[in-house]
Amino acid sequence: MDGWFTAHGFSPATFEKGKLRVIIYRMGELITFKLAERPGHDTYFQESTGGALIVFEVKVYEDAIAYDGYCPLHLFGIWSKKLSFQKGVSGPFKYRDEGHRIEQKFVDFVNAL
Repeated sequence: MDGWFTAHGFSPATFEKGKLRVIIYRMGELITFKLAERPGHDTYFQESTGGALIVFEVKVYEDAIAYDGYCPLHLFGIWSKKLSFQKGVSGPFKYRDEGHRIEQKFVDFVNAL
């Protein structure tokens, strides 16, 4: 999986004590995302439209691949929410559509295995 994600501009997550802070500098502001390690999964992330983040958590089984793809949203510095990808979203949530397009490419890749 590493090869597919790095070829599509993703970085592998390196957690320390189960946590990772991803800091993005966008339009003169620092945007911080907090990711939590999901045991047994490999995590990949990529900066998206408007300083958002696209995340995939992937687990490879002997005969299947399971994944969770989302865009993390950190509200008021205390509340984290995982926004699912959504086709056709525009405006300030355009990154969810971008995540959906990447997810479709990933699903095609997995189905071809």
